[in-house]
Amino acid sequence: MTRPTITDVANVAGVSKGTVSRVLNDHSKVSDSARAAVHDAIEQLGYRTNVHARSLATGLNDAIALIIADARDQLFRDPTFFELIEGVRDGLAGTKTNLVLLMGGTEAEDRRTVAYLDAGHVDGLIHLNPYLDDPITEGLAGSPLPIVFCGPRPPLALPGRNWMVTIQHREGVLQALAHLDAQGAETIAMIGGHPRGVSAEVRHDAYREWLGDRYDAELYEPGDYSSESGRDALKRLLDRRPDIDAVFCASDRMARGALEAIRNRGLAVPDDLLVMGFDDQRLAAGTKPALNTIHQPIRQVGRTAIATLMAALSGASPPDTVLPTTLVVRDSTGVKTEKSRSTTTPRM
Repeated sequence: MTRPTITDVANVAGVSKGTVSRVLNDHSKVSDSARAAVHDAIEQLGYRTNVHARSLATGLNDAIALIIADARDQLFRDPTFFELIEGVRDGLAGTKTNLVLLMGGTEAEDRRTVAYLDAGHVDGLIHLNPYLDDPITEGLAGSPLPIVFCGPRPPLALPGRNWMVTIQHREGVLQALAHLDAQGAETIAMIGGHPRGVSAEVRHDAYREWLGDRYDAELYEPGDYSSESGRDALKRLLDRRPDIDAVFCASDRMARGALEAIRNRGLAVPDDLLVMGFDDQRLAAGTKPALNTIHQPIRQVGRTAIATLMAALSGASPPDTVLPTTLVVRDSTGVKTEKSRSTTTPRM
């Protein structure tokens, strides 16, 4: 048996091929009776849309790409990516758009991803974690594809059709530091994110800005957002600066590692050190003590990224989006001594 065609559907439904095409593309200018007849014929014949032919006719693939750099290190370990992807799925609900996951990290993977995108297999893309020196973004120079960055726009961002959907990284850091300051902390260290990360640089800059002339490079250690990197970073910080009385971590996972390092030193939280995270992942409420953190609406970032890309694909010019952060107070920061509170003034 040959595969049924649009002509077969039209003959069975008793309508023109143009009417069948309009029904298949959800065009509004079709009568209810004609629409019902076409759907009945499709079901009777077992007709399936020829995706390749439709792509040639419309120039669209009904597919978008999600890009994750260094996916092997992050996709299956960092809950942030699950939340982002769930948000993207939320945004695609009820649409006919397919999702293609592309992973970078090695030179070969980056090159293969750029080649796939250049070949025109997708209509647009969402980049989940652009880097400062992102070879995928750089490789797309001149590409007509609309791009949405989940996070601050990287310095390599292409001119023209690109947007960012991000959170208030700077404001979130300032919220965290102001809270630690209000609790009496005097020597606040920071465990930052991956040195290549765009958002990590923004958060480090905010920490430096808040401290001003008090900034001390000895109080900063980069990590990679994992618990292990947070544990090891705090070990190094305490080795060279035992006077630290608070630490701000650029992710909840690193803060969990910091809590482990503190326990291993025989110290207590919050009595000896205050600990602050960033993300408000589920793990934050389950640490001992429960973690104070900065909530960022990750799932909403994913939903908004899809809405932005869909608007761009429809020919609109959507704005960039910056979503707010909020302070979440639990148990890992507490009021220090009356003396420290009286001698510490907010620094903004």
